Amino acid sequence: MNLILFKEAIQNRSLFLALALTCMVFVPKSYAEESNLKINLVNLDKPGVLFISICRNAAGFESSVENESEEESCINDAGKVDLQNHEINGILPHGEYAIAIFVDANGNGKMDKNFLGIPKEQYGFSNNVMGRMAAPSFEQARFEVTGPATQNIILRIGIPKKD
Repeated sequence: MNLILFKEAIQNRSLFLALALTCMVFVPKSYAEESNLKINLVNLDKPGVLFISICRNAAGFESSVENESEEESCINDAGKVDLQNHEINGILPHGEYAIAIFVDANGNGKMDKNFLGIPKEQYGFSNNVMGRMAAPSFEQARFEVTGPATQNIILRIGIPKKD
């Protein structure tokens, strides 16, 4: 009886391997082109909840930054971050992206701003770009993933000063 079960398991495994190999041949090339994106958070001064948006186009990026809303063209995620844990790794399909990040230090689920709209919590963008009295554009923050990529994002509070 055990010999019969073993033969069936081998036959099923062979069928599975044949199907898997066949599927791999027909997978479009674009799905196979993915790379690791490593994001290092620089100047993290308080633990909190990290909110991150990784967007594929200008409309998604600008809406995500200005309205703090979720767009279909963006990958949005949140998770705890502390002073020892300041690296994020993920796999992305090859393409162009822009990143917006903020750290919610008080846990209220939003970016706190003063009465003038100036951020009171840490934030940053890919390429470490800063807009003038507003968030940067997608074009300013845009970077390309065509292989393993790293973004070292400097976190700031308030109006950025010239570096």
